[in-house]
Amino acid sequence: MMASNPASGFEMQISATQIPSSSPVLPTRTASETVGGAPTTVITQSFADRIMITITQLNKFGCIYQATTSIDPADPLPQHNDAGALPAPLPTTAVTKLVGTEPSPAYTALYHLYIAQLASIVKHAAPTDQRPLIVTLALKPAAQEQQDDEDDSLMSSEAERSRYMAIMNMVGSCRVW
Repeated sequence: MMASNPASGFEMQISATQIPSSSPVLPTRTASETVGGAPTTVITQSFADRIMITITQLNKFGCIYQATTSIDPADPLPQHNDAGALPAPLPTTAVTKLVGTEPSPAYTALYHLYIAQLASIVKHAAPTDQRPLIVTLALKPAAQEQQDDEDDSLMSSEAERSRYMAIMNMVGSCRVW
């Protein structure tokens, strides 16, 4: 299509390529299940410049983080062969909070652990992918954590470990990278 304005001498050519309706414009995967009694939704999206993972038990974005992981080509990723275990978080992962506040101070370390683990999962699955990871995290605080705000009790509780593993498995089932 050509558009012109004779008064200004300006001419512009516009072309459009139709995207087939059968292919998603943005690769997206979603999983929903009840984790620890709370409805939990995981949405993963693959953008050209970022990978976005949304994890919510509260139907909102919550805190938004960015994680980057650099890998030295001379020092490859540690081997991860145990199919049932998660890869260890990588020491080169930088986590930056972009917006939001954790439910309590005890959740700050926990949320950072979630983000570092997610970055490790993505990096082990796609070692050459250099895109930053954007993660939104809104976890429902457990009743005991609302009363007892100790980092150690939250991080070591069996309920939290169970939730953590279930969410990591949900993310693994929503791979878009």
